[in-house]
Amino acid sequence: MTVRLQRPLLIGGIGLTLGLWGLDSISHSLSGMGDLLTLGAIAAGGSYFWYNRRGSQGQIPLAKVDINQATLDRVLSQVELVISQLAIESPNAAKIDPLRRQLTQVKTNLTRLDRHIAITGGQRVGKSSLIKLLTTEPVPSATPLKYIETPALFTSGAESNSADSTAKQLALNADLVLFLTNGDLTATEYKYIAELHQAHQRVILLLNQVDRYLPDERNLILQKLQSTVAGTLGSSDIVATTTAPASVKVRKIQADGTTIETLETPPVEIGNLNHQLTNVLATEGEKLVWANTYRQVAGVQLTAKTALNTVRRDRALPLIEQNQWIVAAAAFANPLPALDLIATAAVNAQMVIDLGAIYQQKFSLDQAQTAAGAMGSVMLKLGLVELCTQTVAGLLKTNAITFVAGGLVQGLSAAYLTRIAGLTLVEYLEAQDLVAAEPARAWNLDLLGNTLQNVFQANQRVAYMQTVVKQGIDRLLPNGAAVEVV
Repeated sequence: MTVRLQRPLLIGGIGLTLGLWGLDSISHSLSGMGDLLTLGAIAAGGSYFWYNRRGSQGQIPLAKVDINQATLDRVLSQVELVISQLAIESPNAAKIDPLRRQLTQVKTNLTRLDRHIAITGGQRVGKSSLIKLLTTEPVPSATPLKYIETPALFTSGAESNSADSTAKQLALNADLVLFLTNGDLTATEYKYIAELHQAHQRVILLLNQVDRYLPDERNLILQKLQSTVAGTLGSSDIVATTTAPASVKVRKIQADGTTIETLETPPVEIGNLNHQLTNVLATEGEKLVWANTYRQVAGVQLTAKTALNTVRRDRALPLIEQNQWIVAAAAFANPLPALDLIATAAVNAQMVIDLGAIYQQKFSLDQAQTAAGAMGSVMLKLGLVELCTQTVAGLLKTNAITFVAGGLVQGLSAAYLTRIAGLTLVEYLEAQDLVAAEPARAWNLDLLGNTLQNVFQANQRVAYMQTVVKQGIDRLLPNGAAVEVV
């Protein structure tokens, strides 16, 4: 899909700068160049950030919503819309068909009769023992129950990250999670439970092997657990159990006064767990399946949206680069500190409209100007010049303060600002849920400003500044000049 747009705003903006340039004299002072010098060298740092970010996007955070059948129908419709839009913009069956199969498979999850329960926790907390007990002493349930033991969490060693990832995926794929601990929660354990809760996963926390504690100690630990997870789990979801009681030494005094010592094993203690499981499965069984399906739909949505964003980024990046060098050339021809901002703002406003067309957003001229102005304001507040001065000073040297050198700095400066603005717009638009052409929503200026700041901070760490400076010199000074890049 090709977007062809007329660009009166771009042409008018650059024309204005050239006209104003003819009315003013050019001042070439070393102090005036010092600040602007810092901006040019990282003109295409965003390109490095851009390509490194592709394919590395994380899981879409699941917003806390009340999940019901209507919620699922709405989310399924949104995913179908994304897949349909992807088919329009990139009619590649190899991309589309797997997504449609995944979505069909997810829908069948709603008619599944059994319930999947994941047993998870750290090492030696009694996961295997609990599964054996739940299998031999079935929990009363109207539906079949399937228990899945995950790999132990929070282990050390080279494969610990892989085990944690596998365990978490198994937990998220289940309808219900039983999380076992042998004492008070660590910060890592609490974070894990909170992440499951944020992903709409139902969790029951088990304080296992309570036979190791005295009654008062047991009560104190349970109270501490309730305090720790308050707001995440209800008090009824914290259950004391003993799945593998330790043998204890018992002394018996005989009638003749002699003492006999024997080892006895106390009974297991999972009655409270059986009661809570029975209650949850009876009252929330359907909701558990809805939440499970919602998580699966989110996975398909992430895959589809990533594929669609990839297609759009492949079209957006050349457009950003084109605008970057257009404004660089205009600023190079007119190295006045105030006038390059006029050209930059003009190009950025036009770029908002062009990128909006790629992302199926119909921005009006007023909306485009609002976005360009907001980004310009944030750039000033961030103090981009001051932050980059020391870094770039070591990369670019001018052997003579000439008109050409001043124009070069101005050109690279404008190119950098334009690229940052372009990448910011793409980041912002990718975060939107809209996929069909419609009048664009009003700007969330706070989000736009935060996005710009994140993009700039990412580019500060880019190691390609020297390459960019050379690229800018090749474009703006094809015949060479008294400029040295170190």
